[in-house]
Amino acid sequence: MPTAEPQSRSATRRFLCSGIAVIDQVFRVPYVPQGEGKTRAQAFASVVGGGAANAAIAITRLGGVAHYAGPLGDASGADPLGDQIVAALVAEGVDCSGCVRVDGANSPVSAVLIDPQGERTIIHHRAGALGETVPPRPERLLAAVDAVMADDHCPRFVTPVCIEARRRGLPVVLDIEKRVADAEPLFAAATHRIFSRTGLLISLGCDVASDENLAAALEQMARHDDAFYAVTDGARPVQWRCGSASGEVPVFPLEIVDTLAAGDVFHGAFALALLEGGDSVEALRFAAATAAIKCTRFGGGAVSPTREEVDRLLAASGEDGE
Repeated sequence: MPTAEPQSRSATRRFLCSGIAVIDQVFRVPYVPQGEGKTRAQAFASVVGGGAANAAIAITRLGGVAHYAGPLGDASGADPLGDQIVAALVAEGVDCSGCVRVDGANSPVSAVLIDPQGERTIIHHRAGALGETVPPRPERLLAAVDAVMADDHCPRFVTPVCIEARRRGLPVVLDIEKRVADAEPLFAAATHRIFSRTGLLISLGCDVASDENLAAALEQMARHDDAFYAVTDGARPVQWRCGSASGEVPVFPLEIVDTLAAGDVFHGAFALALLEGGDSVEALRFAAATAAIKCTRFGGGAVSPTREEVDRLLAASGEDGE
């Protein structure tokens, strides 16, 4: 089973989180309007979102050091969203020197509706030029990091970063929400491949609304190599597979208020725990605890928990957070 080199909790782990960063305009609503419907929001938050950005925030809250690298809009003053994203990440302690500002483009933005069950509906906009952007010097981004956490929303940007990371022998954790076929070189560069339920099923050509056996689906996906595979499924256990070994990790049954960014927080926490302990399955449990706490709060990735909060939950469940 692929593991990272174990490090003590006292050592500082440095991560490059590469991929998408967004401004999320988040509305908590009593119901999601249909057709020409209208409703009054019960709460509102404007926060940084996106897979890599949320993972970076989670890592810093948990005691790691995070660098964010990804494409953002024009730095000339024409894109205040990009400036807002960078300022919010820097305020969290995230190094944003790896951002590439794209002339004439706007940074991504999403409108997010959170229903009474905590589930989210997302309307997203991203300029096409951002998807064509590549990192000018991937090796510079990796000069002082121990691992990479990447999402699959900006494959042209993150693929050369992940390939260079593997050349250097670094662990690469990949958040997979889209079809694997859309980013094959990126998929191949990852040592730890963690799917959302939707990402796994569409990659296998299955109906995402079907009651598919995710353990069987993961076995089918993982038969090609010995990388570590996992799939998250909301309030249901996380399934994992590595070679012939497989299993599931229960999640924590806490009250759900807002599921926005839960998967992103999960990936960041997994990457940190992987480097600290080296055991992929234990890292899934730590990640599940971190994501569960996040879901008890409204505000997307901006309400990611601290290390102390996660350790308390693990201790209360009979597990040692040390």
